[in-house]
Amino acid sequence: MQLTTRDAVPEPYLVSSLPPNAPLSATPVSHGVDGAFEGSFAGTARDITVLHTRPWYRRQEYYLEGWSDPVIWRAAVDECLATAGFIYLSGQFGMTLMNEGVTQTAAYVGIFNSVSLALFIYATAAATGGHLNPMITFTTVLCGLTPMPRGVVLITAQVLGGILAGGVLLGSWGHDRAVSHMGGGSFFDPSHITPSQVLVTETMSSLIFLFLSIGTGLDPRQQVLYGRQLGPLLVGLSLGLVTCATTGIAPGYTGACINPARAIGLAIAGWNWHDHWIWWSGPALGSMLVSLTYRFAPPSHAERVKYGRTEAGQPVAVRAGRDQNRPHEASV
Repeated sequence: MQLTTRDAVPEPYLVSSLPPNAPLSATPVSHGVDGAFEGSFAGTARDITVLHTRPWYRRQEYYLEGWSDPVIWRAAVDECLATAGFIYLSGQFGMTLMNEGVTQTAAYVGIFNSVSLALFIYATAAATGGHLNPMITFTTVLCGLTPMPRGVVLITAQVLGGILAGGVLLGSWGHDRAVSHMGGGSFFDPSHITPSQVLVTETMSSLIFLFLSIGTGLDPRQQVLYGRQLGPLLVGLSLGLVTCATTGIAPGYTGACINPARAIGLAIAGWNWHDHWIWWSGPALGSMLVSLTYRFAPPSHAERVKYGRTEAGQPVAVRAGRDQNRPHEASV
């Protein structure tokens, strides 16, 4: 049955995650990939066609369904290995910069992070969503883009990947070299910069990176304007921009980490737990601030969805905003 906007009893709830001309469908589309969910960086495989009559935070299935789904657990294995590889290369690159004594550290860090993150997202987005960072996953859970079961499983896999990378880095360097080089990154000298200053830097850097990542990698309008395959590259450039800007702002400070899995991996490699809480608290605060912004003023706020039911009790969703006078149809 085809229902138009005139058949609906609208009740405004959420912001649409659909592009302006996307059809409204009451049944999900199967993309044949494991990373098809709204919080995925796989733009061509994002599963955004399920309509609901209630916002995500009031839906029981958002918190309970998926714990036993083998697709999520397969994705977790890939996410763990990819995160381990990403952090391992990051630690090795940090060690190389220390040994070479380069003077343009910020530029090298920015370029390396841009290229490496973009490539790893391209390699994993279809299988896992390509987050590679507990902060990204946590934020998408708070934004209603990643269901709770998938989010918890992926965050666990990412942290395990960081621990695995830290152990392999320790084996690659040996104990003495790993300790003398502080694990290759994520440390600061309190005689030059205070923990509170590092926390502010970490929080603001996390907020900026998340804002750019959601705006360029998850905003449905980005797919229309720049193409669906460009998101991972823009997310990588966002990381490069933030890390380049914060590297070298104080002697003995390696810059914003903005990845708790990386922080725990390098801490294990160098066995340096000094003020380790900062590398978790900063991203957590940034995630909560960005999720609040996404809730009240998301990137695609020009396309609002109104949810309601027909007199027959069938769910229907219609758009409001600049296209509110254009009839939309939903198949139910």
